[in-house]
Amino acid sequence: MATSIVRAREDGGVLEFRLDYLKPEDLSAANVGKWVELAQSPVVLTLRRRANGGGFDGSEEAQVQILKSLRGAFIDLEIETIEAFLGGSLASLKSTSSTWIASYHNFQETPADLTTVYRRLKNSGADILKIATQAVSFEDNFRLLEQAQVAQREGIPIIIAAMGELGTFSRLVATGRGSLWTYASLQEGFESAPGQFAASELKHLYSVDDINESTQVYGVIGWPIGHSLSPHIHNPALRQLGLNARYLPFSIKDLKDFGPHLRRFAGFSVTIPHKVRILDFVDVVDETVKQTGAANTLVNRGKLFAFNTDVYGTHQALKKAFEAGIQKATLLGTGGAARAAALVLKERECEVTVLAREARKAARFAEEFGFASDALNQAGHYKGDLLVNATSVGMFPAIDECPVPTDALNYRYVFDMVYNPLETRLLREARQGSVVISGVEMFVAQAARQFELWTGHQAPAELMRDIVLRQLAS
Repeated sequence: MATSIVRAREDGGVLEFRLDYLKPEDLSAANVGKWVELAQSPVVLTLRRRANGGGFDGSEEAQVQILKSLRGAFIDLEIETIEAFLGGSLASLKSTSSTWIASYHNFQETPADLTTVYRRLKNSGADILKIATQAVSFEDNFRLLEQAQVAQREGIPIIIAAMGELGTFSRLVATGRGSLWTYASLQEGFESAPGQFAASELKHLYSVDDINESTQVYGVIGWPIGHSLSPHIHNPALRQLGLNARYLPFSIKDLKDFGPHLRRFAGFSVTIPHKVRILDFVDVVDETVKQTGAANTLVNRGKLFAFNTDVYGTHQALKKAFEAGIQKATLLGTGGAARAAALVLKERECEVTVLAREARKAARFAEEFGFASDALNQAGHYKGDLLVNATSVGMFPAIDECPVPTDALNYRYVFDMVYNPLETRLLREARQGSVVISGVEMFVAQAARQFELWTGHQAPAELMRDIVLRQLAS
C-alpha cells in the first residue's frame, strides 16, 4: 500500500484509497492515518460494500462506523447505504472534518432518468455528488456531461464518469466540462472500474488538466483500438503547435450508435473495420475516396468531408522504389489498405497481380483496377520488382506470422504496410535479398497529411516519426 501511494504521487492530484479491497483488520485509524499522511495530497477514502459493486462484506452499520473513525480529505459513501441506514441524509456524519461524497454507481447501464438519480444524491446533503454509470451507447457520455452542467449551474460540486470502453470520452473531457476530477488507474491492468486510463497517460499524453470547454477533439475510430499509436503522435504534434486540441481513442464497434455524434467533433482517423461503412455518415467525399471506395480521414467543416490519406502515405513510402523504375508488382490483400496501394500502382502504370486467400475475391478486386489475380497459396509462382503486403498478417500481437513463405520473396523491393511491430517477420526474412520498406513510412506520412487537413498547419513530421520509432522500439 505504501509503495503504491508513493508511486501514485507522481501523477495523481487526488488519491483514492479503495479500503474495501483490504482486510478489515487493516482498516485501523492508525494505519489509514499513516497512509493519508504519506500521500502528501488530498485523499478519498472509499469502503464500498460488495452489494454495491465494491469488496467490503460487512454490514452498512459496520461500513459507516469504520468510515466515521477515519480522517481523509474526502469520504465516499454510496447512496444505497445513505438511504438504507442513514435515512437518506448525511447530516449525522457532517460533524466530522471530512468532505462527504454521496455516490451512485450502476455497472449495467446509464439509467434513462438521471434526474431522479441526481435528486437522490442532492437530497442526501452531501458536499459532493458522484454519478458513475456504464455507457451502453455513446450518447450516455453526453447525458452525464449535461448532468454535470446542471450541477454546475446550481453551484453543486459533482463528479461524473461513464464507465466501459464507450465511456472513455467522458473520462478524458469530464474535468473540462464541470466534473471535479476524473478517475485513473495507477498503471494499466490495475483499473478499479472499466474504461479507466492510466494516470500517467491522462497527465502526460492527454494533458487532461488543461482541457476546457473550448478544446477541440479529434480521435481515431476503430475496433479494437487499444494499442493504436495515433494518440501518441497526434497529441504531441498538437501540443508542439500550441493548439487547444486533443486526439482521443474511440473504441467503436457499432457505427450506427456512434454515427449521429460525428459532427460533435473536429475530425477523425478511421481504421479497421470502419473505412468503408463510415461513408454512410459523411456529406462530401474526396477523389481519393471515390477511387478507393474507402476513407481513413474525416474533417468537420460544417459538413463532414471524407479523405483517404493512405493514398498519399503509400506514394511517400514507395517514392524511392518508383524512382528506381519498378514496373512489375504483386499486391497481397483486398481490403482498404490494398485499395490505396492499388490506386497508387495503377497511376504508375505498374503491371500488378493481386493475391488473396479467396481467389474469387482477388479476381473481383483485380477487375476493378485492370489487374491480374490469383490465390495467395500460389505466391511462390510470382516474382517482380515490388511485393506489397496490404493484409494484417504479421501485425501485433501475431508477430510470428508471415503472409507468404520465404521462397516466394523474389522481389527487388518488399513493402509491408503493417507498422507494428517495427520489423515484421516478412521484412526480416525479405531483408536478405530485397530492399525493405517499413509500414512506418506510410503510417507517418498519412498521419501528417491528416494533421494538415484537420488543422491547416504543416505537421511536425519528424517529431511524429521519432515518436513512432520510439514507441515501437519499446
